Amino acid sequence: MGLIVDSTVLLRADEVARVSHDLDSRFAVVPLTVLVDDEPHVDGDLPPLELCRAMEEGARASTSMPAPDDFAGAIADLAAAGADHILILTMSRALSGTHDSAVRAGSSAEVPVTVLDSATTSAAAGGAALLIADGAARGRGAATLRAAAEDYLREETQTLFCPSTLEHLERGGRIGRAASLVGRALSIVPVLGLTEGIVDTRARVRTLRKAHARMIAESLAAARALGDCEIVVLVSEGSLEAAGEDARAVRDALAEAAAEEGWALTEGVLSPVIVAHVGPGAVGVVVRGRS
Repeated sequence: MGLIVDSTVLLRADEVARVSHDLDSRFAVVPLTVLVDDEPHVDGDLPPLELCRAMEEGARASTSMPAPDDFAGAIADLAAAGADHILILTMSRALSGTHDSAVRAGSSAEVPVTVLDSATTSAAAGGAALLIADGAARGRGAATLRAAAEDYLREETQTLFCPSTLEHLERGGRIGRAASLVGRALSIVPVLGLTEGIVDTRARVRTLRKAHARMIAESLAAARALGDCEIVVLVSEGSLEAAGEDARAVRDALAEAAAEEGWALTEGVLSPVIVAHVGPGAVGVVVRGRS
């Protein structure tokens, strides 16, 4: 069994090592591309803080999906390493053509390929990658792993985020212009989530701090419903220290509750591909079952 993910699927260094070990190194990441004023950067090569500063100074950021040949190359490499079936886990199909590129590559591969739309991204998709790798190490087949991952993503993950502005989501077509104009005109800050892979509005409040408070409350409710879980706090700038006081306040509030309840709490960095759409100052929270 082999596993391929796109570069928006968040795995910390220790998690990458765990996945690679479970899969006997039959693991690959296919990167998307970030364009800053039309200059391309492979996702992961451009430091998040550098991207945020460029966007704050007026640079236009956009993204480009991998070509089918990028996935085909990764499939061939894993097949050569002994993978007799390959699972590809991608960010939400509703947000990117990455999933379709993977499907096209898989359709002509010499080994069976199963492409799974995570209907989410970042740390939520990363949890599914961990589950798939663990199941593969236990000898489970592709159909079983796909079903387990789909159940996990649907039942055991929640993704919420608060952008500091709707400008970048509007530019990328992830929300309608009307919603962005209303938000700016009325100084409304939304709490956004992902439902069936699509960005939706969970709440509209008057200040960023109130939006953060609502995001914290919904995250804690999701964590209590799951019980044994991990909470991942995500920022655009590369670290909570660089992200600022408001982001650290979100982490501190969640950390206090996690310590009382026995939940795990970790910190993560949004892929620059995601930052290009949500912008500097965005804070996200993923609640996921431990896998």
